[in-house]
Amino acid sequence: MRVTNQFLFDNFKSDNGKVLNELNRLTSQVSSGQKIQNSYEDSAVYADILRFNSQESELAGIKERSVQARSLTDASDSALSEFTQTLRDFNTKLIAASNATMNSDNLETIAIELEEQKKHMISLANTQMNGQYLFSGSATNTKPIDDEGLYHGNDNALMTLVGNGIEIQSNVDGKSLFLGDDLSVHKTIQTNVKLTNQISEEPLTVESSIQDMVGDEFNSNVRFFISGTKSDGTAFKSIVDMDPDAKIESLLSEIKDGYGGDVKVELNDNGNIEITDLKSGYSQIDFKMVGVQGASAHTNLNDVTGEKIISFSKSNYTSIIDGNNESLQMDQQYFEKSGGKLEGNVALIYNGAFADDTTKLSDMMSSNPLPDKMFDMRVTDINGDEKNIQLDLSTTSTFIVDGTSYNIYNADETTTDGSDFTIGQLNNIIAMTISDKLPTSNDITGFNDAIIEAKKLIDVDINKSGHLEINDKSENLSNIQFAMYDSDANDFSKTNTPSLSFMSNNAVTVSQANLNFFDEIDSIIASVRNGVINLNSDSRSIGIQNSITKLEQMNNHFNNAQSQIGIRSKSLQIAEQKASALEINVMQLKAETTEVDMAETIMNLNQVTLSYQAMLQTITKVNSLSLLNYMK
Repeated sequence: MRVTNQFLFDNFKSDNGKVLNELNRLTSQVSSGQKIQNSYEDSAVYADILRFNSQESELAGIKERSVQARSLTDASDSALSEFTQTLRDFNTKLIAASNATMNSDNLETIAIELEEQKKHMISLANTQMNGQYLFSGSATNTKPIDDEGLYHGNDNALMTLVGNGIEIQSNVDGKSLFLGDDLSVHKTIQTNVKLTNQISEEPLTVESSIQDMVGDEFNSNVRFFISGTKSDGTAFKSIVDMDPDAKIESLLSEIKDGYGGDVKVELNDNGNIEITDLKSGYSQIDFKMVGVQGASAHTNLNDVTGEKIISFSKSNYTSIIDGNNESLQMDQQYFEKSGGKLEGNVALIYNGAFADDTTKLSDMMSSNPLPDKMFDMRVTDINGDEKNIQLDLSTTSTFIVDGTSYNIYNADETTTDGSDFTIGQLNNIIAMTISDKLPTSNDITGFNDAIIEAKKLIDVDINKSGHLEINDKSENLSNIQFAMYDSDANDFSKTNTPSLSFMSNNAVTVSQANLNFFDEIDSIIASVRNGVINLNSDSRSIGIQNSITKLEQMNNHFNNAQSQIGIRSKSLQIAEQKASALEINVMQLKAETTEVDMAETIMNLNQVTLSYQAMLQTITKVNSLSLLNYMK
C-alpha cells in the first residue's frame, strides 16, 4: 500500500481535531471546575446537574420560607407574652377590687385602670410586622380589633411549606384567639338570687330546711317547677313536691337527677345554686326553677296566682304579661333592646358550635323526627302594631299571623317539613313579621317577594355570642319588640319542653367553652365599676369573684396559644436546620458528581498537551522530507 501525502494530511487533520477537542474540554474543566459545560457533552451528568440544582433551589426556598415564617411566629410569641403579662396585671387589680373594704371611688379608680389595660390589650391584638397584622388570620391587611373590641379578621391559617406535602402553621388567627373555644372548660351556671335563711338571715346551707328557705309563716308543702337543658340540648322538666322539713340537699339531688346525674349541683357560699357540667367543652346546659307554696294542684305555671312564690333567678327583663312574677314566665320574655337592636340571651348551639342559617331547629333540640311543635311569638312591628304569631312545625311548617296562615318554602319551591325547618328560615319569618312585609299570596312567589322586601328593613342573624339578634334598619327604632318561646314551656305535664329557648329568666352562665374575650372583659370591668362582688338579684353580671375564675381560664387560653406558637416556631427552626443540612449534603453530592478532580484533570491536560506537541513535531518532520530523502 502506498502512503501518499494526502493520506498523511487527512489523518493529521482528524487526529489534530480530536486532540484539540480534548485540549479544549480539559482546559474548560480546569477553568470551570465542572465536568461539562453543555448538555450534549454528557447527558447523564447534565441530568444529575438539573436534579441537584432543583433540590438546591427547593431547599433554599424552604430555608427562606422557614426564616420568614419564624420571624412571624417569634413576633406573635412576643406579643402574646406581653398580652398574658397584661392579663396577670389585670387579674391583680381584679383581686384588689374584690376586697369588701373598697368604696365606690376606689372601685371606679380600678375600673379606669382596667379600661387602660383593655386598650393596651387591643393595641397588642393589633400588632403589625412589616405592615401586616399578626392576628388577622389570612386578612393580614385588615386591622383585627376595633376600638370596641370587635374582631374583623378571619380564622384562616397561614401555612408554610417545609417539605413534600408538609406544612406548618405560622400564625395564631384572632378568631380562635379572641372568639375561640377552650374545650378543657366545664360550663358552669349559677342562679343569681342569694338564698338566705328567712329566720336567721344567714346564707342557706345544704343542711338548711325548706322551712328555712320560705320562713316560719309558711307551713305547707312547696312545689318546685324545674326546667332545664342537658349538655346535648335535650330538654327536661320536672315537678318536685317537698315538705317544710326536707333538706336543701334533697332539692339539689332532685335537680341533679333531672340532668341524668351528668352535672355537679352545689349551693355555694354566697347562697347561689351552682351547676357544673361534668363533661368539658361544648355544653348547652341551662336551668330555670321556681318554688310555689300551696300550688300542689297546678302543673302549668300559667295557672299559678296568689301563692307564695320563691324565685331563684331574676333578670329585670320585660315579661310578655306585664305585672306577672317573672319567675313564672321562664321563657316568656322580650328580647333585650338597645336602640334599634334586639338580642336574645340564650346561645344557640349545635354540634359544639354556634348555629348558623343552615342549622335545623330539630338538630338543636336533639329531636329528630321532630314531635308536634308550636312556638309562639309576640311582635311589635316597625309601625308599632302588635302581632301574635304561631310557628307550627308539627308537619308541614307554617306560620300564622293573627289567624292568617302562610306556608314556608324551601329554595327548590317545595314546602318545608317541620323537621327540616332552619334558623335561616326562622330569620326570614322574623324579618317579615317585624317589618310588616307579609306574603301577598300564599305561594312561593309571595313568600320570596316578602323576604326580599323585609330584608330591606330588618336584619336577623346569629351574632358572635351565639344569640339571635334583630336589627332595625328603618327609622322607627323605638317601636320594635320581639319574644319567642315554646308554646308548652310553662306546661309541666309535658316534660320534653321547652325544646328550644331564645330568651329566658334562667341561671347565669359564669363559665363556658365558647370565648368572647373583649366582650367578657367589658362585663368584668362593669362588675368592678358597679361593685358586684357575687351574683345577686340586682344584676345578671357574674360578679368580681366569678370574674377572677373566668380570667384565670382566659389566661390559660392565651398561655395555650402562646405554647402552640412556640411549638410552631421550634418546628420551623428544625425545618430550617434540616433544609440547611440537606442543602450541604446535596452540594457535596453535586460536587462529587459534576466537579472534576483538578489534579487528575491537570495531569491529563499536560499529557494531552505533550502528545499534541509531539504530534506536531512528527508531522513537521514528515512534511519536510524531500524526494531525495525519500529515495535514500
